[in-house]
Amino acid sequence: MEEQEELMAVSEQGCQAGAPGDAVLRALAVKARGMSGADIERLVREARQKARRAHRQLVFSDVFDLLAAARPERSQALRWCMAIHEAGHAVARLVLDLGRITSIGIDGPAGGYTEGKTATTETETEAVFDGLLAVSLAGRAAEEELLGSVSAGAGGSPDSDMGKATALALAMETELGFGETWPLLYRHADNQTTMLAYNPPLAEQVNARLEAAYAQARELIRSNEDAVRFLANALMQHDTLEGTALVIVLKEVGKRVASADSDQ
Repeated sequence: MEEQEELMAVSEQGCQAGAPGDAVLRALAVKARGMSGADIERLVREARQKARRAHRQLVFSDVFDLLAAARPERSQALRWCMAIHEAGHAVARLVLDLGRITSIGIDGPAGGYTEGKTATTETETEAVFDGLLAVSLAGRAAEEELLGSVSAGAGGSPDSDMGKATALALAMETELGFGETWPLLYRHADNQTTMLAYNPPLAEQVNARLEAAYAQARELIRSNEDAVRFLANALMQHDTLEGTALVIVLKEVGKRVASADSDQ
C-alpha cells in the first residue's frame, strides 16, 4: 500500500513537471509489465532508499530507471526473433481488420506481446474466429517465413499462442456451433487435454482448423513481408510501441500492407 501511494506521488510530480499523470503511470506500468507485486515492492523500496541517501524526495526517474534495469538482457538475435514474431501478430490483425492494436513490445520479462481490442460490434461468425486463429499463429508463421525456423515461443503453456489457438479451435468444434460433426451438440471442455486425447476424430478436426489457420497466416506473412520487417525494425529501435509512437508506425505499416496487397 505504501509503495502504491509513493508511485502516485511520483505521478503527481510528473504532472507538476508538465507530464500528464496518465502518461507517467503508463510509462511505469509498461516497464513493470509481467513483474510480480513482490518484485515491484522491492524495486520501489530500493528507489526510496536511493532517494533518502540523496536527501531528496522520490522522483519518477528513481523508479523508472530501476524498472528498466530489471528487464532481462537479451541478445540481438533473440530480440530480432521476438520482433519478427510480434510484428507478424500485428500485421495479421491489421490485414484481417480484427480490432485495434494498443501496444506492441519485445521487452517483457516473459517475452514479447501484442495487445489489442476486438470490436464488440464484430459479428461472431466462423470466418471471424478463423481469422483470430490466424492472428494467434501469425507470430510463429512470421518466424518460419522470414527467419527460416521457429522458436518455442509460440507454445509452452495454455496462455501461449498455440495454447489459446487450440482452445479456440476446440471451442469452435464443441461449444460455438461450428463443428463439422454434431454442430448443435454443446460439449463443454472441462479438461481440454483429456477431451482431445480420448477423441481422435475431434482432435483431427481441431488440428485441421489450426493447420488451415496456419496456412492462411503463412500466406499473409509472405504477402506482407515488407510491412512485417518495417514493424520489426521499429520494435528493435523502441522496444515498446504504444500511444502516438504506435499510431505513427502503424500508419506507415498500413501503407506497406496496402502496397503489398495491391501487388497481388
